[in-house]
Amino acid sequence: MTKLTSKQINEVANNFLALAQTIGDFRYMNYDTLTKTQNKNLRESHKRTLNYSDDLYTISASLVMDDVHNSLAKLESITKKIKKLYKSLEDIHKIINVATSVVTLGASIFSLNPQAISESISKLSEIIE
Repeated sequence: MTKLTSKQINEVANNFLALAQTIGDFRYMNYDTLTKTQNKNLRESHKRTLNYSDDLYTISASLVMDDVHNSLAKLESITKKIKKLYKSLEDIHKIINVATSVVTLGASIFSLNPQAISESISKLSEIIE
């Protein structure tokens, strides 16, 4: 198994920061149309994603993935799609599912479980298609 370099960890952290910003922007732009539960779900996903980003920037342990280059490329592609998706989505449930999947991906990365990371990236990719 390959270990992520410091530069690669920063790339992942940058993606999580971009995802957190997108979730927060969507929540802010649609605050008046969200139910209390939807707002709470998005607020929690936003906070957790920001925390993952912050933790990734400061983590000293190595993260393990089976196929680092492929996973990073896929995550970058997903991040770009999600940024576009949030601008055009009207289905609050899909948005919450995407935000929840981002949080699950973060948990998978911190679990250092390559299978969970791969499954989380695949699920997130499926949701945004």
